[in-house]
Amino acid sequence: MLKKITLIVLVSLLVVPGMGKDIRIESVPDRFQRTRPDDEYKVHNTGTMCTATSNFANYGDPNVPEGLPSMEWPCGSGTHHLWEGRLWVSALVAGEKRSSHADYGNYEFHPSDGSSFDLPAYPSKSVEDSYTTFDDYYGPHTTKAMGIRINQRGLTWSTPEYDDFVIYELEIIKDLGGDDYSGSELNDFIVSWVYDCDVGTGTDPNNPHIDDLVDFDGWDGNNPASQITYMEDIVENGDLDGDGDMEGYDGLGIPYGWKNVGSPSTSQPNYDASLTYPDGFYDEYIVFIPEDPSTAPIIHWQADASNPDYDAVAGEMAVIGEDTLRGYVVPRNMSYMYDGDDPTSPEDDTNENTSVSGFIGGMLIYTDYWKLYGAYNDTDDDTLMRVFTHQWWNWESDPGSDRDKFDYGMGQHQESRGNKFMPHPFNVGAPTFDYRFMLTTGPFEFTLGDTLRFVYAAIVGEGMAGLRQNADNALAAYYAGSESNPYNPTAPHEDVHYLLPVPPPVPVLAYSAMDQGVRLSWDNSAELEVDPLVGAADFEGYRVYRATFNPEGWEMIAAFDNYDGFVYVVDFSTGDTLYEGQMFDLPDLEHSWVDTQTTFYVLDEDGNQTALIEDISRPINNLPYYYAVTAYDNPAAHGKPEFPPIESSKTNFKTDPSTGAPTPVYPGKLYDAGEVWDGREVSVYPNPYRGASSLEAKYEDKINFTNLPPASKVSIFSLTGDLIIEIMNTEGKGDLSWDLASRTDLDVVSGLYIYVVESDVSSYPKIQRGTFVILRGD
Repeated sequence: MLKKITLIVLVSLLVVPGMGKDIRIESVPDRFQRTRPDDEYKVHNTGTMCTATSNFANYGDPNVPEGLPSMEWPCGSGTHHLWEGRLWVSALVAGEKRSSHADYGNYEFHPSDGSSFDLPAYPSKSVEDSYTTFDDYYGPHTTKAMGIRINQRGLTWSTPEYDDFVIYELEIIKDLGGDDYSGSELNDFIVSWVYDCDVGTGTDPNNPHIDDLVDFDGWDGNNPASQITYMEDIVENGDLDGDGDMEGYDGLGIPYGWKNVGSPSTSQPNYDASLTYPDGFYDEYIVFIPEDPSTAPIIHWQADASNPDYDAVAGEMAVIGEDTLRGYVVPRNMSYMYDGDDPTSPEDDTNENTSVSGFIGGMLIYTDYWKLYGAYNDTDDDTLMRVFTHQWWNWESDPGSDRDKFDYGMGQHQESRGNKFMPHPFNVGAPTFDYRFMLTTGPFEFTLGDTLRFVYAAIVGEGMAGLRQNADNALAAYYAGSESNPYNPTAPHEDVHYLLPVPPPVPVLAYSAMDQGVRLSWDNSAELEVDPLVGAADFEGYRVYRATFNPEGWEMIAAFDNYDGFVYVVDFSTGDTLYEGQMFDLPDLEHSWVDTQTTFYVLDEDGNQTALIEDISRPINNLPYYYAVTAYDNPAAHGKPEFPPIESSKTNFKTDPSTGAPTPVYPGKLYDAGEVWDGREVSVYPNPYRGASSLEAKYEDKINFTNLPPASKVSIFSLTGDLIIEIMNTEGKGDLSWDLASRTDLDVVSGLYIYVVESDVSSYPKIQRGTFVILRGD
């Protein structure tokens, strides 16, 4: 209550009788500065893509991969698609070019006085919101602050089709005036998102920063004629023919018609112009067909096209089969980057030989420019909402001054080469390198008291096909439930948006290690949640998942439901029915489970016990495991058959509370007080140890000793008798691991090694000896 009273008093001091409601203070008292929160990162990890966000206009954690995830996709994979993202705002002030920005090591935005950084934030618009407020009042600035305050909301979902992106809503307010804050009017005010991606950090073993490539997907029709590319039509724009495939792409989502993808001199291996699929729509546009298209306008073909399914004639009504298409066709407005060929490598290692196949994009979904000024109308077909410019540069051309930042955003920098929309580097003779992209909206006339609103999405997908599909889904998410549409857009506060089906809440999960097993328990909060689209608590069951080494590649080890009868077991990510369409009666709801079983049993349709999940490996002591318990719903059981069942995300595995990094659990023997050694011989695994190479993950680079007495010493010798290391067991454990480093912290080489286990425990023989083999890769 005291905090609320204080806020009311402060506001009342700023309202002077007889003056307008838009009065703003000209300066900020120094005493307010002392209550500012610290700059901080938090992690969105609800979806398939996990990423850090901040309260100081930064996106991702530049301390990656050691730090927090930065557009890590899939979540838990260790493959990050972003080094650092930044928000920049720039303007002309009495003819001087000024910029307030987040830039590595030079952050000019900081959390606002009295603000909080909430993740999760309530009330929410998505499955997991974040909310923060930051401003540029204090800098330090190379010119002067602009008196800008920004409210930012992040939105994420675990729902399939909407789990590969974060949507950010921004309210930008010109809050302060006076000379210290660039006066009361900002001319040519622009807002930019700048992403330095280093695609593949954490997986690319050599140079993730110098083999990036960058391009734009959307309208670029005011470029010089030789650099206009938006009218390309070589792939299917979504699954328009309803056959379940997006034609024209290879298995990694690369268009067959793209010849030079990662290298200007090497054709991509799947290049085949005969496999292109022109569909009558520009590839860099979104064909958005709403859930109820009956009131949407009829769509017309943009280009002549002929494919195995239909013919298209530019300007005529778009008809596929017997269906006349209704909806909206708009530019995608997306900058993107991907992993190209490392110029220092003798081979073409584009996408790191498929291990870094993700493309990262930044997409403008909404801008107040349309509301205030309408279309740019630079050409006859420039009649829809779009971005102002797309720029890129490499580290050699990083803008070090506010002047350069403004000029890049305006598309008038000398490195812009006359392009408002910079083409692909290969099209201007540039190689793969360490690029950044800059996506800009504006310019605005921005005066004291004004508020501008924007919606931006950060997206990852499998190749260009996956990126485009996820970008299109982000646009669909924004207009879900809205009375507006992409031809007549509304700001986030003006209409309903994001009215999507949502899964039950993620259960609160706890688990702990035991000897060759793990004990789990979770709460019942998911059973009580009301689905807003259904109007009822439509929870149906839980699934228990396990992963080894990393929180990815999850295997289901148990399932429970509240339905008294037989059900299909469904893969929620695809909608496919598993187990050849058989139905089973799952066990009743549980809120705990012990992972020691090798088979999970259910009842078949004859009422007989049968194995649903077989060959579950019992946890091995001293290996890292992750666990997740999901909740799923069944809207059809509550009168909503049009909504498929949805599963909550696998994000309740353990994490480090200070960094958010995934934390494994290690099963192991822990002796009770007075418990004696059970007489089993000490054993070593894996034996032989077969290391893949010096680049393999650290968590695999170890040998485990098991069946140890509660107090013991393990000594490891080379075959010639040299002592490699001594490991002490003083914590009552029955298991220990060795990271294959010597006592001088050098990695050991391939060979035969001898171990000696000694203990003074009365039930243990004085010494046990054995051998193991290490086989290193190249």
